[in-house]
Amino acid sequence: MTTRPLSFAACSRLALHALPVVLTSSVASSQAPAKQDAPAPTPIPETIVLGTLEREGVPRVPLGATGSRDVLGPEEVESIGARDLNDLLEYLPAVSTRPYNGGESSAPSFSIRGIPDDGLTEYLHVAIDGVAASPLPYGWTAFSFFPLLTEQVYAIDLIRGGYAVRYSPNTVGGVLNLLTPPIPKEESYDVRATVGSYGYQSTLFSAGDDDGRFGYLLTLGERHGDGFRADSDFEYTTADLKTRWALGERDWLSLHASYIENEHRPPGGLTVAEYDQDRFANTRPENVFRGFRALADVVRHVDTGGGSFEWFGSFSQTRRNLTAERPAFGAPTELRVIDDDAYSLAAGFRAEDRFEAFGLEHALYWGLRVNEELLPNRTTDRTTYATGVSALIQDAEYELTTVGAHVDDTLHLTDAWTLVAGVRAEWIPVAQGEDAVVGGDFDETFFDVLPGISTSYEVAEWAALFANWQRSFRAPQVWGFGVSPTSPDQSLEFERGESIEAGVRIDAAGGLEGSIAVWNTEFGEIGFFDTNSVYRNIGEIEASGVDYVVRWNAGEAVDALDGFSLYGTLTTQDSEIVDAANSTNDGNETPYAWEEKLAWSIQYETSSRWRFSLGGTHVGESFSDDANTVAESSNGDIGLNPSRTVWDAQVSKDLSLGKKAAGRFFVGATNLFDSEWFVHSRGGFFGGGKVAGAPQQVYAGFQLGF
Repeated sequence: MTTRPLSFAACSRLALHALPVVLTSSVASSQAPAKQDAPAPTPIPETIVLGTLEREGVPRVPLGATGSRDVLGPEEVESIGARDLNDLLEYLPAVSTRPYNGGESSAPSFSIRGIPDDGLTEYLHVAIDGVAASPLPYGWTAFSFFPLLTEQVYAIDLIRGGYAVRYSPNTVGGVLNLLTPPIPKEESYDVRATVGSYGYQSTLFSAGDDDGRFGYLLTLGERHGDGFRADSDFEYTTADLKTRWALGERDWLSLHASYIENEHRPPGGLTVAEYDQDRFANTRPENVFRGFRALADVVRHVDTGGGSFEWFGSFSQTRRNLTAERPAFGAPTELRVIDDDAYSLAAGFRAEDRFEAFGLEHALYWGLRVNEELLPNRTTDRTTYATGVSALIQDAEYELTTVGAHVDDTLHLTDAWTLVAGVRAEWIPVAQGEDAVVGGDFDETFFDVLPGISTSYEVAEWAALFANWQRSFRAPQVWGFGVSPTSPDQSLEFERGESIEAGVRIDAAGGLEGSIAVWNTEFGEIGFFDTNSVYRNIGEIEASGVDYVVRWNAGEAVDALDGFSLYGTLTTQDSEIVDAANSTNDGNETPYAWEEKLAWSIQYETSSRWRFSLGGTHVGESFSDDANTVAESSNGDIGLNPSRTVWDAQVSKDLSLGKKAAGRFFVGATNLFDSEWFVHSRGGFFGGGKVAGAPQQVYAGFQLGF
């Protein structure tokens, strides 16, 4: 099978490179202060779990929220100035990322609250505008490439702990929803261009309008760069269209369609000797990934007077072509090429009903969803260099069908006390796959009832207590069975976990707000993807910790500090292996689970709209294996991962260019002081090893529109 050529990317890139020249004199950002976005339609809480939508379409976390939840709004996302999602998400509490295969500019990996990070993002449900971002939500969570440009991220909504019954699967750690810009309320055009070190360039153009009956937002984007590793260039091209038809005063129909292509070169890791000689070297320049994702998402919303009802459906196709030399270290002896297409179809309904019963106010949320996932062709061709002979060594297919239903009731027991109780049922009658070449196959079924309960109590106008408990599960990575189907370590099972937390949230006078949450997460029979590209049960995981989050608008407390704002998060955690598969590892630390992580941002905005931002992150040390090996292995895949502290900075200026036009220019740097750091990476198609973290990277750009 051949991969679709990237002709769309080439054509779009030419047009996008011309846009800054054409629009520089006339275009300013529709998101700049001179303009306001239209109120976004209030969605059923399947997407936005709690709170209201502000004018810019960003959720606001209410004081009485019953779980840990934090939102990074547009100004915070802009000021952080992250080049890649890995940098941006490090600013969130409890979330961590790490270099995995040297291609992090395209293929990030996320973990949360002490759950193992083996590069596959398996315990955190990641969504884009409420739709699952992974190729197969129940069968393939790993991001061979992430289907969104970093420049498209408008805001971030992170839910930790409660309300997992409305989402599924892989929610034991939480739900991460990346929000893209909403449809503007009137005709507007926008262009954003950025250039930076290591050949980095990106251009994003959008046009939108809303006449009250029909609204749309069309976005075209392109980003590419050389990468800081040798021969690690990457390229993205995307087209994204949001539409919304008003069918009544509160009834509407929306359609969101997107297409994104990616090509990048993941160098993999290095041996210790290779790293010492040149930490940015690439000993596998033939490694390359090519692919695309097409997505359509439709929602029909009907207001019912006492609530609302929505029909929804989504379809995605993700194509991947991976080429890599083998073995991962030493002189390569063969070339492997993997081709596959992954199809995901979801359809269902969800509803909200508000009523009074037994003297209490209720908000009942319920829904049903059917998912169908297909991987009809996953082939692996191997060419041996010594003989030049090619052979098909894998020809696998996979299918999964699932039916999920959920219901929960929000009861307002008093004006200050809220209780939410609910349950999700997941039935997977079909989860099967086979490999026509090797002869391996699996056939599993799954059913579970996943309850959750949460509560909050507002002890004052400025403070509230909250607590919750939930159960969840992790779906297997279905491609794993084809790696070594005869291995007992490759049995594909649905893992179960649960989490509990309690905390306090404040929104006090003087511009101070924040939260503290104490939590515990337990997950049974963790399958860890190790350096041999095989799932291996390392035992059960128990993690506990505390999340601290604080925001302070200093000018509301002290006039002399007007314009200053502070943001900070701290997570301390202890994640251990219990009932280890190897009893000598009992009580050891979970791989890649650090003990402390901090993030901070100090911002100052002048009356003339200059904005200065200085921030950073600190990630504590961790181990790369369940044996907690301190010494480096010669190939670099095992050893102690040292702690790291990285600073970022940005200076920007908002411009008023006329009655309707506005703009913004910015300069900044990530890893401001060029801190040298690394991790020992295990597993993956492109191999593990010692992987260098991103060095200092500077950038500059502008955003203009009218």
